[in-house]
Amino acid sequence: MTALASPQAVEPPSIKAPHGQLALPDTFGGQSHPAPTPTPSPSHISISGRLRMYDFQRLNRVKNASNPNRHVIEFAAEPHIDYRIGDTPLNIGYTFGGATGFGFNGPNPITNGHVDNTVPGYPLDMADHELYLQYKDKNNTFTAGNMELNYPWVSLNDSRVIPTAYQGIDGSVRLTSWLDVNATRVLRFEQRNSSNFEANTLLTAPYPGSSSLFKGSNHETPGTLRIGLNFHPSARFVLSAENNEFYDVANLAYVEAKYGLDPFTSVNPYVAAQYVAEGSLGQNQVGTIDDHTIGVQIGANIAKGLLFAASTDDSPVQYAYVRAKSLSSAESRYFVGGGGTGDGRSLGGGLYQVAYGGIASPYSDSLATDPLYTTMITQGMADRRSAGESYKVALSYSPPNKQWKLLADEAWFDYSNDIARNLTSEFNVDGTYYFNKVRPGPYRGFFVRVRIAPRQQPTLPYTFEYQRFIAEYDF
Repeated sequence: MTALASPQAVEPPSIKAPHGQLALPDTFGGQSHPAPTPTPSPSHISISGRLRMYDFQRLNRVKNASNPNRHVIEFAAEPHIDYRIGDTPLNIGYTFGGATGFGFNGPNPITNGHVDNTVPGYPLDMADHELYLQYKDKNNTFTAGNMELNYPWVSLNDSRVIPTAYQGIDGSVRLTSWLDVNATRVLRFEQRNSSNFEANTLLTAPYPGSSSLFKGSNHETPGTLRIGLNFHPSARFVLSAENNEFYDVANLAYVEAKYGLDPFTSVNPYVAAQYVAEGSLGQNQVGTIDDHTIGVQIGANIAKGLLFAASTDDSPVQYAYVRAKSLSSAESRYFVGGGGTGDGRSLGGGLYQVAYGGIASPYSDSLATDPLYTTMITQGMADRRSAGESYKVALSYSPPNKQWKLLADEAWFDYSNDIARNLTSEFNVDGTYYFNKVRPGPYRGFFVRVRIAPRQQPTLPYTFEYQRFIAEYDF
């Protein structure tokens, strides 16, 4: 189980944690890397876990059959046990994941359009959410089985009651004090609102709340091979790079670099950059993909405990000219945008212009948990599958005792192209209060978190707002 990190003031992307973004991630205290297994007690057994309650509302300006207001209350438990095998570097980990609404969501929530089943509102029984064998020494960690992972594009997606888990093999080797390499082979994954490990992705299977490209059907994929490295030669600079082969969907390469301009001062200004390059792979199940996204972020501590940052991400629009029997047939050959983005138009005589160029993210699509700097609570460019431009400014504050933290940010998204204009904006407020004194190491105790996210867009329902309340106890 990925242990919860101690709450800290939101800081510039740390040179010690090369993945992640400035904004509080859409997790409940998640870390940038898979956390180490809890240190076993002298009896070779350690027990940890969390209890979580989630109250979730979506309020729409325009309400109709497709856009009703939605509300859900759900309770979840994730007890975790680790057993060290004798005095060896081997241990066995097991996590049970269970959730229920205790009747708050009605008699049949899975078919109720007024219940937000991304949380979900129905029961979950993840009997083997984690079940792994792990080898761990000072420089190496190898894990096989069912496990939680938290890499940029193979992540926890921990923004509901139980995070995503993956079935496969994961390993990390520290070659030197400044260079780590790691690799992951995912065979199946367990979506956060599913009780089963499946050989598919969010793009190829119709999970509640996701937008599969195959309506009502499940297209299996062979999984994913991920290879990455972290290069951190000094206290100022870190570089992380990885390649993800999402078999039969896409090959995605990702690079992120962060440089502290003056890390030994209280202002601690920094600059960070990210780059995504993605193209179609194998059977090309979701259509032709051609994305190149560049992101930049700058920030600094403008007062004690107060951090300001500004970010941008940009993906150029790609165009194709296709002869087809219909516009839908022409668009089906490409990975086109969603949410009202202008994707295609007829030029006459059976010729169509198709706009594409967005990111295909098989394990975070529709979840707003990808690593792009401008991703917000309800959306990001990867969720919209659209090329375009996005901008974000953020302020975060945490007092010296670290017992509460507050984040306010606003982002603007321009998905316009030669076919149509599409401008979207979103404002987020995110506050967390920890009842126990905050100490180094995994947090143990009770905390509450409130998140409010109004969004404006040019398509139905035009304006809507997420209101989320989370209460959690970690042990």
